[in-house]
Amino acid sequence: MSRNGLFLLAAGLAVAGIACLIMGVSLQNRDIRTHVAENYAAYSRSGEATSYECDGSPTEVADRLADYQSPEARATDRGTEYLRYQDDIVIVGPDGDRPCTIRVEDVRGSRYMGGGFIFLGPGFFPGAPAGGSGGSSGGPGGSK
Repeated sequence: MSRNGLFLLAAGLAVAGIACLIMGVSLQNRDIRTHVAENYAAYSRSGEATSYECDGSPTEVADRLADYQSPEARATDRGTEYLRYQDDIVIVGPDGDRPCTIRVEDVRGSRYMGGGFIFLGPGFFPGAPAGGSGGSSGGPGGSK
């Protein structure tokens, strides 16, 4: 291969590498809150949560959201789907006369920190430091 051909090959590989890097970074920064806001119409906003209208069953919509960004935990309770992300809880279910809505709440909000979702089980408990406030639980092998 000639010298000019090698320069063209190197330039082409550099452009392809930069394109792959940009694509990889953009896919890495998936944010469920932004995705929902860009793809669904908001109908209600409060200080800690925003509600959006959706089409389809809550399970189908929750599946689509989980396909976009995998949740850290997922639970179902009486026809409502709960998706727990690092900074948000996404609730997909009926709301009044709306058969399918998406509610995005901040994990640091007062309802979550007060234990509002502990009935959903592991992954939905309010955050606490590892090991609690020190000492042991007092159970088998612990202090009594």
